[in-house]
Amino acid sequence: MLLWAHPLNKIVMLRHEHISITPEGMLLKLGTTPATIPAAITEMFWSQREGSENQNTTNSNTSWLFPGTRAGQHLHPATLSERLKVLGIDAQRARNATLRDLTQEVDARTLIDLLDYSPAVITQHAARAATRMSDYIVFKKNQRP
Repeated sequence: MLLWAHPLNKIVMLRHEHISITPEGMLLKLGTTPATIPAAITEMFWSQREGSENQNTTNSNTSWLFPGTRAGQHLHPATLSERLKVLGIDAQRARNATLRDLTQEVDARTLIDLLDYSPAVITQHAARAATRMSDYIVFKKNQRP
């Protein structure tokens, strides 16, 4: 969430196949283009992928990265939200701050491909961050050929 600004309901739906290892490094597929996982945290991602904490429940051998306590189900977003609150993290504020930072560092088209957000959402966050060309995608979409 803090790296890629994904909402909790999408985070809990991630599966093992969303993480891949390539010669270039570890990748996480959130949108059409996989994002590189920073080397400093790849061990944490690998650990989550290979052995989840809920393996002693009826939800063992699941493909969910964040398995819930019910067989075949992922962790509920509200449960993840509560766990983050205990750590002092407000999920919505953190996600919005991350989106603002990302729109200042990465061009809108790339963000849309990496994060699977709509052009309108990325444009809105880019405009709030006073990013140059923040309305470019919406402008291009509204132009007639």
